[in-house]
Amino acid sequence: MPLCDLCLSQLDRPGHFPPHAGLLKSATLRTASGQNAFVYRCSDCGESLLLASADEAPDRWTRLDADGWR
Repeated sequence: MPLCDLCLSQLDRPGHFPPHAGLLKSATLRTASGQNAFVYRCSDCGESLLLASADEAPDRWTRLDADGWR
């Protein structure tokens, strides 16, 4: 299913931008570097977004799919 407009606007934003109202936290994961990553599922489009950082970079909103996060 394609991302809704709200999820599209959330992608690649810094982590200090709060999730839109339709994003519900569904899981907390541990990255290979030992940091937490947070999975949010959209109640509108059903897609999953990930709030995580790569290495020492600040958190960013990314899309989560079967191949992982991108």
